[in-house]
Amino acid sequence: MAPRRRARSSGCDQVAVVDLVDSDDDCKNKRPRRTIKPAARNVSKSALPSGLDALNPNRRTLRTASSNRDKKNKDKLDTEIFELYLEDLWKDIDEEKRSAYAYFDSLWFHMYTSGHNKSNVLKWIKAKKVFSRQYVFVPIVIWGHWNLLVLCNFGETDYLGTDKGPRMLLLDSLKTTNPTRLRSNIKRFIADIFKTEEREENEQFINKICLEFPEVPQQNGDECGIYVLYFIYCFLQNKALGEDFSQLFDDPEEWENFRKGVHSFREIQQQITCSSSWWHNLKKFEDCQEFVCHTVHAVKRKMAISQIQSSISVNLALSRSFVDPGY
Repeated sequence: MAPRRRARSSGCDQVAVVDLVDSDDDCKNKRPRRTIKPAARNVSKSALPSGLDALNPNRRTLRTASSNRDKKNKDKLDTEIFELYLEDLWKDIDEEKRSAYAYFDSLWFHMYTSGHNKSNVLKWIKAKKVFSRQYVFVPIVIWGHWNLLVLCNFGETDYLGTDKGPRMLLLDSLKTTNPTRLRSNIKRFIADIFKTEEREENEQFINKICLEFPEVPQQNGDECGIYVLYFIYCFLQNKALGEDFSQLFDDPEEWENFRKGVHSFREIQQQITCSSSWWHNLKKFEDCQEFVCHTVHAVKRKMAISQIQSSISVNLALSRSFVDPGY
């Protein structure tokens, strides 16, 4: 079987590059593979690039087969549905939160750690204005598993070391995957964000920003992607959100309703995709029919012209024979 990962060593750290078509999933306790594919969405011309758009514009067709294999498992979430649902969540929050919060594309962290278009990723992140936000949500899909990194109060550098100052939360719905292994990647990621923003803070200051691993609900199946959406949803819906997150995610009934909502949303998107595909095929068929009709008409016209020309030639020959008997 062909290898699904390659490792690149940098010092004592290793960065494993996940195969976005079929990867071994750490998030599911040795359960079947997860399909991960970038989002394909209709966005405005001013929107920031999404995922691997800059790398492979034909990537969607490469993942069709693997996506079809996962349709029966409603808990498996690819990045296309993830991004569409997150955009939907974002539309429902008020303007105040929309200006105080931001989120990254779900493939930017993966692109950064794998070295794909790294400079562009940092440029796109700069446009998110991390240091003017209260919370920035960074979905991480790497090694076949979803996590959520939350950057808190990065602009409040005077309060470093307190709950009101810069903090990082890594929310993982399956801690048996050892989320601390992401620590070195996250530290480099944050250091490069500071550097790209040309901040005055030095590396020593950055190293003091605490990376915390709060207790969050744990998954029972393949729903790590849905949990990441749920964690973001809880932040967005909490009306009195302070810096204590211990009670933020502890409503099992709310979680189950949210999970079912994502399932329904996914089914609707699949129906839309099927309808679009059907319409596209119908249009191709109609275009083909139109082409055949034009071709048939052209052939008929050519045959008619040939017959007229032949008739004219015969008539001309007959007329000449009457005028000149020796013809």
